[in-house]
Amino acid sequence: MQQQASMALNTWVAASLLDLFDGIAARRLNQCSKFGVLLDVLADNILRTIIWVAAIMESLKQNQDEERVILKVCCWTALICLEWITMVCSQCNQANSDKGHWKDFQRGRKAPFWIEAVFKNNFRSLFGSIAIFGLFVSPLGSYVWAADRLSKTTWPWKVLLESEFAALFLIRSSYVGRVLCVVVECWLCSEYICGLIYHDTMQSKQKRR
Repeated sequence: MQQQASMALNTWVAASLLDLFDGIAARRLNQCSKFGVLLDVLADNILRTIIWVAAIMESLKQNQDEERVILKVCCWTALICLEWITMVCSQCNQANSDKGHWKDFQRGRKAPFWIEAVFKNNFRSLFGSIAIFGLFVSPLGSYVWAADRLSKTTWPWKVLLESEFAALFLIRSSYVGRVLCVVVECWLCSEYICGLIYHDTMQSKQKRR
């Protein structure tokens, strides 16, 4: 990734498109399974983690203000941790439930309206699109900007990223979506953790009886 920026970008796009078509094909062919969902989420997390780590490594090489670099590295590391914690919580919740897909929270307790807006029609909504855009583009944009390779990329990325204004607009727009994802991830984790605490509390009360 550090030496072949354009190849890294093209690989990222190919992986993202394959992930998209994989989900569509699984639903159309009625081949969805809990194991398949786990592999899908795992592959997504691995892809994004690799990009975030690459962005962190590039940031540490730069001769910028030390406090600013530390802040970026801490934020990006926190995002990596939050993504994996969310994956564990959502998959454990699905494994212990007969509700089907982990996104089908509507079948349980009523979710806040902003959570429902993101998950509406399986992310096929305005807020859902913004969240998915931020989830996948923010790590890539952070890597591209941290690597400072905007002028070294080849077509078609050179055309897209040649303008510093356009690149910054895409990257900052993706951060808006990523913040929305953080809200959703925190809600999912808190719901699962609260559910565990409630379950343990009820079990403890039953044992006392």
